[in-house]
Amino acid sequence: MCKYIDELIENNYKKNAIKTIATKHNISEAELKRYYQTKFFYDIANVVNLNELSKINIEEIEKSLDDEILKNEFKFIKTDLKKIIEKSLYIAMTNGFSTNINHIESGVMTANAGDSAEFIFVARAILAGFNCSSVDVRSSRYDAIIDFNDKLLRVQIKGISSGNNISFKDRDRGGQGIDHKHKRNVGQRITSKDCDIYVAVDKQVGICYIIPMSWADKLDEDKCKTVKLSDVVNYKENWNIIKEMTANK
Repeated sequence: MCKYIDELIENNYKKNAIKTIATKHNISEAELKRYYQTKFFYDIANVVNLNELSKINIEEIEKSLDDEILKNEFKFIKTDLKKIIEKSLYIAMTNGFSTNINHIESGVMTANAGDSAEFIFVARAILAGFNCSSVDVRSSRYDAIIDFNDKLLRVQIKGISSGNNISFKDRDRGGQGIDHKHKRNVGQRITSKDCDIYVAVDKQVGICYIIPMSWADKLDEDKCKTVKLSDVVNYKENWNIIKEMTANK
């Protein structure tokens, strides 16, 4: 067993010990935390029988159904549901999609992760049956275009991987020698002038929140900075928003 694991065991697996261990070995706390997560998810996944676990889920769902109509509907989809649950459990037991397994430098990886969110959405939109393409111009205020029912929709895409918030405001420009308070460096609010749809993509599992900017435009200046995902749950995987918007455009 490696020294990092040994020292965590000595600290009874307490997460607040990670910083001390990382400092001792001159590595970043975030890097060490990722190592522990990857190792432990791998260890647990290797001893869990996903087929049996999916059966348990199916049994629990079946027990929760009292209505006869729902019971019959459940019987109809039972086999398909078991298969998709097993696939979903596999993703869960690997802590979501693989991330930076080649240890790319953090600055480069941040940019790449942003691109990955864009590609995840475009791929999922195409899979859902929409004509969708990425926009190659980096200075554009939108990242993709959806062509549906002879209408074009501009889509801005943001990736989320941790936390439960999204923001309808760009990040302030930072870095050495940059005046954070200067107007041109302060993050601008994202409005319907920039795009028609704002999509938040969960990079861990691929879930998309498809939010019409007509909703976001109604937020006040403070509220738009931090919006809880629970506030936009109606737009979670709501691909019909695209149909509705093209019908009204």
